[in-house]
Parts: sequence; C-alpha cells; structure tokens
Amino acid sequence: MELLFKTLKWMLDSQQIGITTEELAKKVELGEWETQHLFQEYLGKDPIRFVQDAFSPSLAQVHKEQAQISIFDSFEANEELSVRIDLDIQIVEESPADVYYSIFPYFMGNVFIASHESGICQLTFEDTEVGSIRLRRSFPKSTIREERTELQELAYEALMSYFVQTVDIPVIPVAVKATPFQVQVWNQLQELAKSELATSGDLAMRLGDPNASKAVRSAVGANPIALLIPCHRVIQNTGKIGNFRWGSWRKRLLLAIEK
Repeated sequence: MELLFKTLKWMLDSQQIGITTEELAKKVELGEWETQHLFQEYLGKDPIRFVQDAFSPSLAQVHKEQAQISIFDSFEANEELSVRIDLDIQIVEESPADVYYSIFPYFMGNVFIASHESGICQLTFEDTEVGSIRLRRSFPKSTIREERTELQELAYEALMSYFVQTVDIPVIPVAVKATPFQVQVWNQLQELAKSELATSGDLAMRLGDPNASKAVRSAVGANPIALLIPCHRVIQNTGKIGNFRWGSWRKRLLLAIEK
C-alpha cells in the first residue's frame, strides 16, 4: 500500500500522462504484470488509464453528456463502480464517556479512524491533519483512548472494498457531533453514485433550497468521515476540481479512480 501511495502521488505530481506500463514497472521496480496487478487489486483500474483520467479535461464535469471529450475519455462501463457502502448517520447529543481511535495503513495515506459505543465518529487522513487533535476538539469531555475496535475494523474494511468489492459491507453506524442540516447534506452525498459529480448548488436544489449553496459548502467542508461520505465528488460549477480538506491532489486522485 505504501508503494502504491508513493507511485500515485508521483504520477500526479510529475504529470506522467504519456508513461507506458513498461516505464512505470521500471520506476516501481516490479514486473509489468505485478505493476498491473497492484493497481487492479486496490483501484480496480489500469495504471495508464488512471493517469490519463487524472488529467482529462472532463474530470470535473458534472454533466457527462455535455463534457468535453478528449483522447483520454472512454465510455466503457466499470461494474466495480456500482459498489455502494451505506452509512447510518446519527447526531450525538451528549459526549460519550470514552472514544477510541487507531491509525490504519491505506494506499492513499494512513487513515485515523475513531469510534465510540454508538458508531464511527471520525475518519481522516493523517498526513493533512492530526486526527487526535480534531477528535479532542469534537469530544472535549470524553476520555480519548488509542485502542482498536470492531467498528473501526468495519470502517477500514469498507475502505479496502471502496473501489474493488471484496466482501459485502453491512450498514456502518456513524455517530457524530453535527447539525441536522449537515447530516442532510452528508446523506445527499451518499446518494451520489461513484463517478457522479455535483456542485454545491446542485445539492442545495436537491435539498429544496436553491439559496443554500454557501451553507452546503460549509457542511461539505466539515465532513468528518472521509471517502465514506464522498465530499470529494463536490466540484465547482466552473468545472474545476476545487478545494479538498485532505488535499486537492488527493481529490484529483479519487475522481480519476472513479471516472
């Protein structure tokens, strides 16, 4: 996973649009078959197609039928993208007595996963924010313990199955400090299919208030559950990728995998 993470980051940073599988295999010091297998196992996607999609002009286009077509685009269906992971998001009214956390390895960077007796309460990338600091701000009255739980394991299993389904994942309970409006927005994000994008204005319309775009953007930015609540699928109405709490490069990576 660490090798794949470094490889993906390098491919984005150096814009390896014209790279071949042979050249990539030499870079990662693997055979060509092993290199292909590495990408297929975790991303369900060919490495060359990934980097082409990452720099496609239509990467952040909401309406695919109106998107600019480039030599990088293909309309082959990917059945893996139909995989859905459902969350049951509840609001925590009072701070739980104990909150537990662990750090897990992941091919997009180590993830910090926290839980308490009612559900998962945080899933964040450690390279962009210290998870324990955010957790203590969210639950200042709780006792914070570094300890792995079954709920954390379930969330991690969902991450590992996010792009290539390996097991059926049950509905994951999520219990967070939030407003009812934030939960409404996060539930709308869950309704977006993989490879489906939306603007904050689109989400505001779906919520029945076309004037709520700013509030929607705020709710998207406050998302405490990376990936599983797919805030990375919210892009600007100009067709630009836009900001992302855990790095715009990571957002480009996610959109390219899902494209």
